[in-house]
Amino acid sequence: LRVLRIIRVIRFLKQLYLLAYGFLEGAMAVFWVAILAGSVIYLCSVILVRTYGNPAEDDPDYDFFSQKFYSVPASMFTLFEIMSSPTLQTYRGPLSRHPLLVGFIVTFVLFGSFGMNGLLTGVISESIIDKNQARIEENRQERETKRRLL
Repeated sequence: LRVLRIIRVIRFLKQLYLLAYGFLEGAMAVFWVAILAGSVIYLCSVILVRTYGNPAEDDPDYDFFSQKFYSVPASMFTLFEIMSSPTLQTYRGPLSRHPLLVGFIVTFVLFGSFGMNGLLTGVISESIIDKNQARIEENRQERETKRRLL
């Protein structure tokens, strides 16, 4: 009876191991997606600073552009805000006067925010599916070994 309990505990630990391994794989996926997102944000912020970083003083959106896109770090933070929460209410005025910026921001939201979330979900799901396939193959081999012994 005690031997059966030990076997149950080992099975439980095996499931715990699979969960911990899946969590570790997910953490690695989050790390690489964060590196990719940071690179995309950096590249886009350089483009925005070069395009909108030095507005003319008579521009009606001078305060907006000099606050949001005056440097690469400020632009990166602005793009991170847009990526994490794409509410564009505060950008309504400048976007209505700068159609190129509208196209850029919409493309950035589509690929940056939604694309990164989709990529992250896909990578984690693929990792879980691969681990599950390995577990199924391991179970099949165990059953085959047991069947040969009998």
